[in-house]
Amino acid sequence: MTSFKGVIKYNTRVVRFRRKGHKRYPLYEIVLALRKSRSRGKFLEKLGFFNPNFSERLFFFDVGRFAYWRNRGIKINFSVKRVLVKLLHHQIF
Repeated sequence: MTSFKGVIKYNTRVVRFRRKGHKRYPLYEIVLALRKSRSRGKFLEKLGFFNPNFSERLFFFDVGRFAYWRNRGIKINFSVKRVLVKLLHHQIF
């Protein structure tokens, strides 16, 4: 589909959180998904998870797969980027 400003890209890939868990107890998967897909919908690949419910936040992240996709030009959601920066700053990785 084209517009006046150029080609609209519908297959842009994004790293974002996918909410799991239950009421008042969120668990988040870090997934690679298409930009237009629903937040709880289909995703391409699971890159890790984040559990904010403990005093020491549980976090797992596949850095190798993230680097692979990052070299191919994926976008990173603001929320995921904020958590990654906090964890890198505190060197919890």
